[in-house]
Amino acid sequence: MLWESLSGSFVKRFFVTLTTIIPEAEEQAPEKVLYNHACATLSELDMEVVRNVPPGGNWMDLPAATVAKSARLTQIKKSGGRTTYYGRLNEEMPSYTVNTYFNRPGNGTFIHPKQNRLISMREAARLQSFPDHYRFRGSVSSRYKQIGNAVPPLLARSIGIKIRKGLTIDLFCGAGGLSEGLEQAGHTIILASDSNPNMCETYRSNNPKTKVIQTDINKSEDADILLENIQSKLRGRSLKLLAGGPPCQGFSTAGKWNPNDVRNLLLFKTLDFVRVLEPEYVLLENVPGIRSMQKGKLFESFITSLEAEGYKTQIYLLKAEQFGVPQRRRRVFIVANRNGTFIKDPDVRLSSIVRGKTRYDAHISGDGLPPPVTVSEAISDLPAIASGEGHEVVEYVTEWLNSDYQRLMRGMISFKDFFGKRTEQG
Repeated sequence: MLWESLSGSFVKRFFVTLTTIIPEAEEQAPEKVLYNHACATLSELDMEVVRNVPPGGNWMDLPAATVAKSARLTQIKKSGGRTTYYGRLNEEMPSYTVNTYFNRPGNGTFIHPKQNRLISMREAARLQSFPDHYRFRGSVSSRYKQIGNAVPPLLARSIGIKIRKGLTIDLFCGAGGLSEGLEQAGHTIILASDSNPNMCETYRSNNPKTKVIQTDINKSEDADILLENIQSKLRGRSLKLLAGGPPCQGFSTAGKWNPNDVRNLLLFKTLDFVRVLEPEYVLLENVPGIRSMQKGKLFESFITSLEAEGYKTQIYLLKAEQFGVPQRRRRVFIVANRNGTFIKDPDVRLSSIVRGKTRYDAHISGDGLPPPVTVSEAISDLPAIASGEGHEVVEYVTEWLNSDYQRLMRGMISFKDFFGKRTEQG
């Protein structure tokens, strides 16, 4: 039962939410509303699984009777499986990686830490460090992909702050996580593109001043049209930064590795734009698996090609939780420039999570830095909802706030103030 997992304060907020649904037609100030706070529906068996997984637990905590009802669980129990499968979040730690399947309990650690349901789209967006004013649009299935595939804005901000500011193009913009972080760092995004119409809809609605082009640059005609649009926006001015996160499915360990995946080629398509536009800087983001694809030859080939165009390259493997993102996410950033300057490493601000021998042995590193942001700090203010329920727009009451991270996401304190306070608190 839902009530079995709700505290008194959550029950109060549950009723508040039901009575303060805001119609789409009514304009509301962003600070007074909450967007996309809805979660996926669970099957009867999945709900049984969810009820039996304790905070921080996973499929290994399930009773034999429950496991016997599922062929997949039976196979996992027999042969072993990732400890993230069928996981419930631990509110005292950063979350595990949020991927595109957070609408299913069996594909990661996506069960709410207290309530018997999966995390909502807004909760996943919080764990990705998207500010609350950022609203995801398009089909429901697309919104899960938009959030799960996104570059965490605070992670993008950490590296964007090290690059000279100027006119910027986001070549594979998705829902806009990379752009949001670069904008926070002071860059000016003049044009963004993506092949997915839902992604473009979300990007356009959140970035009305940026020209958004839906195009598939694997098609030479589309690539030419995109180049014409970019040059039209530049109007003879120099491009400071060409940024993007080429689709990573072909490189990711979360799915099946396919060296022939056409999406892999999009990484090399960026070279065509580099040659024509000659940006001063290039910034590309991807999953760590890109370095191992085809025994490292693909990555090495790309770096060699980029350097042949006159660019000095630097490679960073960043841990998202060290930069304010309440999530254990690892990402590779390629930073290149034509001016020969050395780009300083992003400023590590918080401690990292160290893996242990088991899921329960993971702990905060003892490096003297403030602790990373936890799941509780990220989402504990959000209204309780039942499985499969929630609304696109509801009223937000500021009295619910109980952490500085939540205030940062609500736009009530600055990035500088957030980290300043966290450093003081230790």
